[in-house]
Amino acid sequence: MPSEYSAKIEEIMVRELGQLGKFVIKKQCKDLGIDPDNIKESDLPKLAKALGKVMITFGGEDKAKEIELEIRRLIR
Repeated sequence: MPSEYSAKIEEIMVRELGQLGKFVIKKQCKDLGIDPDNIKESDLPKLAKALGKVMITFGGEDKAKEIELEIRRLIR
């Protein structure tokens, strides 16, 4: 079962990119050495930045900033 953070990030990315969102998460996690099913709070800053960069391609700068901030807000 995925961690709480994994589930929330998947929810955000699937909302934005459909099924492609899951692939994007897996790819970015692999590049960063993070287990996509066990994302920890300490992984969120670097993952937020990486996913934000990917979102520039799909939604432009504003959308990328929005997604990065939304993921950063998951940090308690």
